[in-house]
Amino acid sequence: MAEFEPLRTGQLVIRRHAPLRRSLLGGGGLLLGALLLYGMYEWGRYSAGHNQLQAVMERRELQSQLESLERENEGLHGQITAVDTTRDVDRQSYADVERTLGELQAQVLRQSEELTFYRGIVAPADGIGGLRIQRLEVLPGASDRHFRLRVVLVQAMRQDAIIAGSVGIDIQGALNASPISLSLSEMGGSSADAGRLPFSFRYFQNIEQDVMLPDGFEPLAINVEVRSGRQPAVRQAFPWQVRTTG
Repeated sequence: MAEFEPLRTGQLVIRRHAPLRRSLLGGGGLLLGALLLYGMYEWGRYSAGHNQLQAVMERRELQSQLESLERENEGLHGQITAVDTTRDVDRQSYADVERTLGELQAQVLRQSEELTFYRGIVAPADGIGGLRIQRLEVLPGASDRHFRLRVVLVQAMRQDAIIAGSVGIDIQGALNASPISLSLSEMGGSSADAGRLPFSFRYFQNIEQDVMLPDGFEPLAINVEVRSGRQPAVRQAFPWQVRTTG
């Protein structure tokens, strides 16, 4: 629709406007601009390694695992209650009942640890997201001086992007009554990147490394440092404690 020519009547000038057309054109321009900005935002996220569909599928899978573990844990508690009742009724099979009860209690403990782990991903207890060290374990190796270190890194589920970086580990202790700190490369571990271990994950990752302690060295604590280009470094110290089961 063209603009109307002004009409002159004596000294009075009458102009006709089309406010509806201008409003529609202005609103359409704003909508188009918003769509372009959102498209650029989504393209930037995709180019940076963010895959929304994959993240949603992985989130649903983790949530399903958590719900399955909770159901299994409830079932195990019910079995323990039934075994307790059987133990009171049938004293003749007391030894078998006690053994079964011990196995069930150990299984409940493992399930509880898994539930704690997955809950830390789905909903952190402190409500703070981001990269964190969930667990560190020292497992016995093939000989007295050999051990396997297992570090579990997690990222809260609200963070869908892949995170990458490296982990540094050193063990503090005493050698011939003198305090000393040994790095991974000094214990026969990784020598790449100054003895650091690489990682790349979306929600969690287990990092394992075999080490050999020198003769006469008494370990006391393990220092772990996690570096990532996207988040501040995370540092945490753990007491030296060898896990005998699991």
